[in-house]
Amino acid sequence: MIYPKAIERLTRLAQLVAPNPLHIAMAVREPCSYYVSVYNQLLLSGRFQTWERFSKGLDPTAVKWSDILRPMAKIPGVAQVSIWRYEDYHRVFPQVLDRLIGQPRPEIPSLLEKRLHAGLSERAVNACCTWHAAGYGGRLGAVAREDFPISDVYPKFAPWPEALVRESQAAYGQDIDALGRAHEITVLE
Repeated sequence: MIYPKAIERLTRLAQLVAPNPLHIAMAVREPCSYYVSVYNQLLLSGRFQTWERFSKGLDPTAVKWSDILRPMAKIPGVAQVSIWRYEDYHRVFPQVLDRLIGQPRPEIPSLLEKRLHAGLSERAVNACCTWHAAGYGGRLGAVAREDFPISDVYPKFAPWPEALVRESQAAYGQDIDALGRAHEITVLE
Protein backbone atom coordinates (compact mmCIF):
# COMPACT_ATOMS: atom_id res chain seq x y z
CA MET A 1 0.00 0.00 0.00
CA ILE A 2 1.21 3.48 -0.81
CA TYR A 3 1.55 5.65 2.33
CA PRO A 4 0.74 2.90 4.87
CA LYS A 5 0.52 5.32 7.83
CA ALA A 6 -1.58 7.97 6.08
CA ILE A 7 -4.97 6.99 7.54
CA GLU A 8 -3.58 6.87 11.07
CA ARG A 9 -1.85 10.24 10.67
CA LEU A 10 -4.80 11.95 9.00
CA THR A 11 -7.16 10.60 11.66
CA ARG A 12 -4.93 12.18 14.29
CA LEU A 13 -4.81 15.45 12.34
CA ALA A 14 -8.61 15.49 12.04
CA GLN A 15 -8.84 15.05 15.82
CA LEU A 16 -6.38 17.88 16.40
CA VAL A 17 -8.24 20.38 14.21
CA ALA A 18 -11.73 19.38 15.37
CA PRO A 19 -14.31 20.84 15.37
CA ASN A 20 -12.96 22.43 12.19
CA PRO A 21 -13.44 20.24 9.14
CA LEU A 22 -10.44 18.76 7.37
CA HIS A 23 -10.13 19.22 3.61
CA ILE A 24 -7.62 16.90 1.97
CA ALA A 25 -6.13 17.79 -1.41
CA MET A 26 -3.50 15.66 -3.09
CA ALA A 27 -2.03 14.63 -6.39
CA VAL A 28 -2.06 11.02 -7.51
CA ARG A 29 0.44 9.66 -9.99
CA GLU A 30 0.70 6.82 -12.48
CA PRO A 31 2.41 4.06 -10.47
CA CYS A 32 5.39 3.38 -12.78
CA SER A 33 6.17 7.09 -12.76
CA TYR A 34 5.52 7.28 -9.01
CA TYR A 35 8.00 4.51 -8.20
CA VAL A 36 10.67 6.02 -10.48
CA SER A 37 10.17 9.34 -8.68
CA VAL A 38 10.52 7.69 -5.26
CA TYR A 39 13.71 5.99 -6.47
CA ASN A 40 15.05 9.31 -7.79
CA GLN A 41 14.37 10.94 -4.41
CA LEU A 42 16.22 8.12 -2.69
CA LEU A 43 19.31 8.77 -4.83
CA LEU A 44 18.98 12.55 -4.54
CA SER A 45 18.90 12.27 -0.75
CA GLY A 46 22.12 10.26 -0.68
CA ARG A 47 20.63 6.88 0.20
CA PHE A 48 21.98 4.61 -2.51
CA GLN A 49 20.20 1.49 -3.66
CA THR A 50 20.20 -0.24 -7.04
CA TRP A 51 17.01 -0.08 -9.08
CA GLU A 52 16.88 -3.88 -9.04
CA ARG A 53 16.86 -3.97 -5.25
CA PHE A 54 14.47 -1.05 -4.92
CA SER A 55 11.93 -2.41 -7.42
CA LYS A 56 12.06 -6.05 -6.33
CA GLY A 57 8.51 -7.17 -5.58
CA LEU A 58 6.86 -3.95 -6.80
CA ASP A 59 3.92 -4.38 -9.14
CA PRO A 60 2.78 -1.01 -10.48
CA THR A 61 -0.32 -2.59 -12.01
CA ALA A 62 -1.52 -3.58 -8.53
CA VAL A 63 -1.36 -0.05 -7.11
CA LYS A 64 -4.80 1.42 -6.50
CA TRP A 65 -5.02 4.95 -5.21
CA SER A 66 -8.61 4.17 -4.29
CA ASP A 67 -7.28 1.81 -1.59
CA ILE A 68 -6.02 4.82 0.34
CA LEU A 69 -8.40 7.55 -0.85
CA ARG A 70 -11.70 5.85 -0.02
CA PRO A 71 -10.67 5.27 3.63
CA MET A 72 -9.43 8.89 3.81
CA ALA A 73 -12.87 10.14 2.86
CA LYS A 74 -14.41 8.11 5.71
CA ILE A 75 -12.20 9.56 8.47
CA PRO A 76 -14.41 11.37 11.01
CA GLY A 77 -13.93 15.10 10.54
CA VAL A 78 -12.89 14.91 6.88
CA ALA A 79 -15.23 17.18 4.96
CA GLN A 80 -13.74 16.79 1.51
CA VAL A 81 -11.09 14.88 -0.44
CA SER A 82 -9.95 16.43 -3.72
CA ILE A 83 -7.41 14.82 -6.03
CA TRP A 84 -5.82 15.53 -9.37
CA ARG A 85 -3.62 13.54 -11.67
CA TYR A 86 -0.01 14.62 -11.32
CA GLU A 87 0.23 14.26 -15.09
CA ASP A 88 -2.49 16.95 -15.50
CA TYR A 89 -1.00 19.40 -13.01
CA HIS A 90 -0.12 22.09 -15.56
CA ARG A 91 -3.67 22.04 -16.91
CA VAL A 92 -5.55 21.86 -13.60
CA PHE A 93 -3.31 24.24 -11.64
CA PRO A 94 -6.03 26.95 -11.41
CA GLN A 95 -8.53 24.40 -10.05
CA VAL A 96 -5.96 23.16 -7.54
CA LEU A 97 -5.49 26.74 -6.33
CA ASP A 98 -9.26 27.20 -6.09
CA ARG A 99 -9.50 24.11 -3.86
CA LEU A 100 -6.56 25.09 -1.71
CA ILE A 101 -7.21 28.82 -1.38
CA GLY A 102 -10.88 29.24 -2.19
CA GLN A 103 -12.65 31.72 -4.43
CA PRO A 104 -11.90 34.40 -5.36
CA ARG A 105 -8.28 33.48 -5.46
CA PRO A 106 -5.54 36.06 -5.71
CA GLU A 107 -3.61 36.41 -8.95
CA ILE A 108 -0.77 33.94 -8.60
CA PRO A 109 1.78 33.81 -11.38
CA SER A 110 2.29 30.39 -12.90
CA LEU A 111 5.83 29.07 -12.81
CA LEU A 112 4.90 26.01 -14.78
CA GLU A 113 6.96 26.61 -17.92
CA LYS A 114 9.61 24.18 -16.74
CA ARG A 115 9.78 21.35 -14.26
CA LEU A 116 10.82 22.74 -10.89
CA HIS A 117 12.24 19.49 -9.52
CA ALA A 118 13.53 17.34 -12.36
CA GLY A 119 14.24 13.67 -11.82
CA LEU A 120 17.31 11.80 -12.98
CA SER A 121 18.48 10.83 -16.43
CA GLU A 122 19.48 7.27 -17.27
CA ARG A 123 23.10 8.47 -17.37
CA ALA A 124 22.77 10.10 -13.94
CA VAL A 125 21.47 6.87 -12.39
CA ASN A 126 24.32 4.92 -14.02
CA ALA A 127 26.79 7.47 -12.64
CA CYS A 128 25.37 6.99 -9.13
CA CYS A 129 25.88 3.23 -9.46
CA THR A 130 29.44 3.67 -10.74
CA TRP A 131 30.38 6.21 -8.08
CA HIS A 132 28.84 4.14 -5.29
CA ALA A 133 30.70 1.02 -6.47
CA ALA A 134 33.93 3.06 -6.41
CA GLY A 135 33.32 3.92 -2.74
CA TYR A 136 31.91 7.40 -3.06
CA GLY A 137 29.01 8.44 -0.85
CA GLY A 138 26.86 11.43 -0.07
CA ARG A 139 24.29 13.01 -2.30
CA LEU A 140 25.41 11.27 -5.47
CA GLY A 141 22.06 11.78 -7.16
CA ALA A 142 22.23 15.56 -6.76
CA VAL A 143 25.72 15.66 -8.26
CA ALA A 144 24.73 13.32 -11.09
CA ARG A 145 21.64 15.39 -11.87
CA GLU A 146 23.83 18.47 -12.27
CA ASP A 147 26.35 16.64 -14.45
CA PHE A 148 23.81 14.69 -16.56
CA PRO A 149 20.49 16.59 -16.60
CA ILE A 150 17.51 15.14 -18.44
CA SER A 151 17.79 16.26 -22.06
CA ASP A 152 17.85 14.92 -25.61
CA VAL A 153 21.41 13.79 -24.91
CA TYR A 154 20.52 12.24 -21.53
CA PRO A 155 17.00 10.77 -21.61
CA LYS A 156 15.12 10.39 -18.35
CA PHE A 157 15.54 7.22 -16.33
CA ALA A 158 12.81 4.83 -17.51
CA PRO A 159 13.50 1.35 -16.14
CA TRP A 160 10.07 -0.28 -16.55
CA PRO A 161 9.34 -2.34 -19.69
CA GLU A 162 7.01 -0.45 -22.07
CA ALA A 163 4.35 -3.16 -21.90
CA LEU A 164 4.23 -2.89 -18.10
CA VAL A 165 4.00 0.90 -18.31
CA ARG A 166 1.01 0.62 -20.67
CA GLU A 167 -0.67 -1.89 -18.33
CA SER A 168 -0.03 0.34 -15.35
CA GLN A 169 -1.37 3.40 -17.17
CA ALA A 170 -4.56 1.52 -18.07
CA ALA A 171 -5.11 0.29 -14.50
CA TYR A 172 -4.38 3.77 -13.12
CA GLY A 173 -6.84 5.34 -15.54
CA GLN A 174 -9.57 2.90 -14.55
CA ASP A 175 -8.91 3.47 -10.84
CA ILE A 176 -9.07 7.26 -11.13
CA ASP A 177 -12.11 7.15 -13.41
CA ALA A 178 -13.91 5.02 -10.81
CA LEU A 179 -12.98 7.53 -8.10
CA GLY A 180 -14.38 10.30 -10.29
CA ARG A 181 -17.74 8.52 -10.31
CA ALA A 182 -17.71 8.18 -6.51
CA HIS A 183 -19.45 10.88 -4.52
CA GLU A 184 -17.02 11.17 -1.63
CA ILE A 185 -13.97 12.17 -3.70
CA THR A 186 -13.62 15.06 -6.15
CA VAL A 187 -11.33 14.49 -9.10
CA LEU A 188 -10.13 17.79 -10.57
CA GLU A 189 -10.01 17.51 -14.34
